Amino acid sequence: MPYRAIAFLLLFLARSVFGQTASSDSSFLAMAQNQAVHAYENALIDRSHLYNGHEYIQHDYRVKVHPFFATDSLQSGSITYNGIAYHDVLMLYDVVRDELAIKMPETIFRIRPHSQQISTFSFGPYQFARIVGDSAAGVRTGFYQVLHGGRIQVLAKRIKTVHEDISGGFYKANYLVKDRYFIVKDGVYHEVKKKRSVLALFPGQTAPLKKYLRANQIKFNEQREQAITAIVQQYETLTH
Repeated sequence: MPYRAIAFLLLFLARSVFGQTASSDSSFLAMAQNQAVHAYENALIDRSHLYNGHEYIQHDYRVKVHPFFATDSLQSGSITYNGIAYHDVLMLYDVVRDELAIKMPETIFRIRPHSQQISTFSFGPYQFARIVGDSAAGVRTGFYQVLHGGRIQVLAKRIKTVHEDISGGFYKANYLVKDRYFIVKDGVYHEVKKKRSVLALFPGQTAPLKKYLRANQIKFNEQREQAITAIVQQYETLTH
């Protein structure tokens, strides 16, 4: 069926269903129309090259902890691949290998799309962007979670490394988590670890930023990720 016919049919069905509800329920019509437009966009996009990667190979089964970010269950999300946005893609982010694993439709196979062609991806509340490395700042090329995307950015580099132990006479392994955090201010990447290194980026606002953390009971050593993000957000509020 031609794509225009698909879109017309979906819109017609949306309006028909809407006609069976109260005329004041305009939000239902808007939702139905958005779903129709979304379906039409998906129909227009040829997804074949998104799945033209290499097969995703599972990690060593002896490592009991999963290598993925947040969850080991496939999540529906979006990918910007070669400049084209694809929605409703089932995916996992492999932190150990710093790559995506996406499920091919109607199969059990998972594919590794070419990372260099991915500019952004997201699932649930999590957003990631591919950053080209800056050796001077100690930033390596890869995917970074965007914790705050305002005038000043806060990025997290998720890291899991394999820790092996054979001291007991048999093989044991686990993944060690050691995330890194960066603040991007005026186009420059600054890795931050302690409260002092964060506040040093905002001279003149140190006192009100400390006061903000205390007022909101945010303890830097215990809530580092939340504290870094909160400081940047509050700084933007104070200097908007």
